[in-house]
Amino acid sequence: MAKSAEPGTRSVALLIGGFDALVVAAGVIAILVAGTTLSWWLDSGLTDSWVSSFRNAVDIWFAMHGVGINFAAGTFGTLQVPAFVISSFPLGAVLLIFGLGWRGGIRLYGSAELWPAWLTATLVYGGISALMLPLAATKELSPDPVAAYFLPTLVYVGGVVCGSLFGSTPHSAVKLSLATERIAGREWLLGLSGKVNWVLRSLASPALRAGTGFVVAMQAISATVVAILLGLNWLNVIQLYEQLQGGVFGGLGSTLLQLAFLPNLIFFASTWIAGVGFAIGTGSSVSPLGTALGPIPTVPVFGAIPVGDSSIGMIILIVPVLVALIATVAVKNHTGEARHNFATPLSASIAMGLSIGFVAAIEMTLLALLTHLSIGPGRMQNIGADSIWVFVWIFLEVAPIAFLASFYAARPSAASPIPEHLKR
Repeated sequence: MAKSAEPGTRSVALLIGGFDALVVAAGVIAILVAGTTLSWWLDSGLTDSWVSSFRNAVDIWFAMHGVGINFAAGTFGTLQVPAFVISSFPLGAVLLIFGLGWRGGIRLYGSAELWPAWLTATLVYGGISALMLPLAATKELSPDPVAAYFLPTLVYVGGVVCGSLFGSTPHSAVKLSLATERIAGREWLLGLSGKVNWVLRSLASPALRAGTGFVVAMQAISATVVAILLGLNWLNVIQLYEQLQGGVFGGLGSTLLQLAFLPNLIFFASTWIAGVGFAIGTGSSVSPLGTALGPIPTVPVFGAIPVGDSSIGMIILIVPVLVALIATVAVKNHTGEARHNFATPLSASIAMGLSIGFVAAIEMTLLALLTHLSIGPGRMQNIGADSIWVFVWIFLEVAPIAFLASFYAARPSAASPIPEHLKR
């Protein structure tokens, strides 16, 4: 590709990477400090030290990146509370930070080299994390020291690296040259496709497209279900807000916190639709077959959870079946290599059904691991879906339907050429 008229330099890339990291980290911290300061001023009546509100803001900043918060054993009223860990990965907040990093990576489209920006982004964001850790830590609670050093940097810089390598470059009157790292990444991917086994190469495209399509469609349906449940149970949600008694800013903070976990909640709903369900505390169960809940935390969004036996029961299980069917049929245009490289329609359908089921199951399992929450002592250390059961349940739901649908999706529209593996 032709060289740009004004190619990026290492110094410019260094400045862009470091400046963007500083703006994102400092900007988010400043917004959080402003929010906790207003709450300290208006809701608490200035009775506490402002330093505690600042520490709360920094703790929230670390938690936004998925860093666990360690709570020491203490007394709550008349109760002795053991030490526990709030461990969570708020997908909404994490995706926000990752997205800001992605946008910063796209800004590097004119740079001849990307590694200088990656380096300064890592140093600046990591340096801010290291600086904030001792300011946030107290005897009562403190961010996990190992995760606090690495996880925030990994989330943000991961967005920068992915955005600079895979982000779409903006239209420009000047034809820009690709960065060295971007060219090397493309060449590696092209070379990798020629080295893998013919079975994997034949199945990779339809399996990834159909399996990922199944997962995305399930999340879209789940988001609709969550919205409907919130609308139907809005009185319960309001009552839980009233029980919080957090004041104006306390209620606003609770709402923002729930928005940060909204993708987690949507995934929980997708496991409910799939039939496997999820737990809000050890020993509890929320599934289409019925809901059994013990004491749960006062989180307003939990007021939308249907209580008791569900009237739809097993009928809801038709949703993942239909989604798997549609996802498999939709990839018909990408199954030519798979059909031509397998000897019979039966073998092609079996291979596609198993591969699509495996991709959908492994992606849902990864989401189950990421969305699992620990928000309190004892039974509150287990909130979310069981990852093993998610894999088993999704695979058994998707693979048979994908197998049957593959008889149509993998049907050739023309005579098959000689399979690639038989040419050797």
